[in-house]
Amino acid sequence: MGLQDARILDLFSGSGALGLEALSRGAASVIFVEENPKAVQLIQQNAKSLGLSEQIKVIPRKVEQVLKYLAEEPPFDFVFMDAPYHQGYEEKVLLEWPWEKILLDQGKLCIESGYRKEGTHLPPGTLKIVRDERYGESQLTFYANKREQDT
Repeated sequence: MGLQDARILDLFSGSGALGLEALSRGAASVIFVEENPKAVQLIQQNAKSLGLSEQIKVIPRKVEQVLKYLAEEPPFDFVFMDAPYHQGYEEKVLLEWPWEKILLDQGKLCIESGYRKEGTHLPPGTLKIVRDERYGESQLTFYANKREQDT
């Protein structure tokens, strides 16, 4: 699955670089979730300067408060999450979010986290780990729906 025409959710967006890069590679739209007002303004300014304002939506909230804002959104092709390391956000989001409603059947979730020697995050019943990579002190873990048909 490529980025072409994908709907993306970018959690803990920061500057928005990841989502804006996805748009530059053909994604249809990105919803950014970022609580820092300066970062929200930066995302909006960068999108405007790149001519991408019509393809973005910014939810200026904490990730813990955003589910009610996402309830009306169709499922996403990709969800990216780069939370502050070692603060427990990964497990909380993995275990408490209704992934069957957030991700399309072929959708993917990518979580960047601090590297942990004891292994990766345990996915809930609806997700399976499809790739797990270490990059220095960071770890990228990719999840897919268990209901996804293996091809």
